[in-house]
Amino acid sequence: MSDDPFGGAWLVTEYVFNPDGSFAGNLHQRRTLAATEGGTGIRVTQVCEPDTALDGHAMAGFAGEWVFDMEVHGDHRHYLGPDVVGRGTLWAEGAMTGSGVWPRFGYEFRSYSVLVNPRRQLTGGTFSLAGRSVADIVGVAVPEMAGVDPRLDLTVEPPTFDEPMMVERRIGPMRVGLSRVDPATTIRRAAMSDPISGTITDIAETLSDDNTSATIRIVG
Repeated sequence: MSDDPFGGAWLVTEYVFNPDGSFAGNLHQRRTLAATEGGTGIRVTQVCEPDTALDGHAMAGFAGEWVFDMEVHGDHRHYLGPDVVGRGTLWAEGAMTGSGVWPRFGYEFRSYSVLVNPRRQLTGGTFSLAGRSVADIVGVAVPEMAGVDPRLDLTVEPPTFDEPMMVERRIGPMRVGLSRVDPATTIRRAAMSDPISGTITDIAETLSDDNTSATIRIVG
């Protein structure tokens, strides 16, 4: 795992937002990626601790330990369970998106992970049920050796898009948008300002019936 920039142990702070954009609480996490026995794959272990503010929220059920194995095939990651089943794509060095389902947790997900530098990772996504969002996540991770939970500045103004979106809303320091090019093609876009690392991360995914692509930019 020494050659994988996402490998090793990370401390993660996730900021949980409701579908209406209101802030719900924090989820703290220790995430480790280590080679499986025999070295043929990667085992991901996540130990999650929701704040008491999330009591009664769907994300309160994310407490505890979650484990899944992952195989890497070129730019693709296959999540093999038991706790995550799905697929990820590495679009550029240190920039990945994923989608699938958490069977035991009971929700579908779309996710992203972007290394803005070797010691800071912006991460998050959406949990949904039958296509309806139950939580939007904006997160940040630092190597466990840092010893302190990382944080985001939720008050910073998120970036604006350089093209109009049919639907657009703010989730803390991130702006998300949705646009439909034609009946078979949808564009999902998310742009986040992170003044702590001095970067703006812009992710645009184009989803169509026959092809999925993504453009990920990090602006320093």
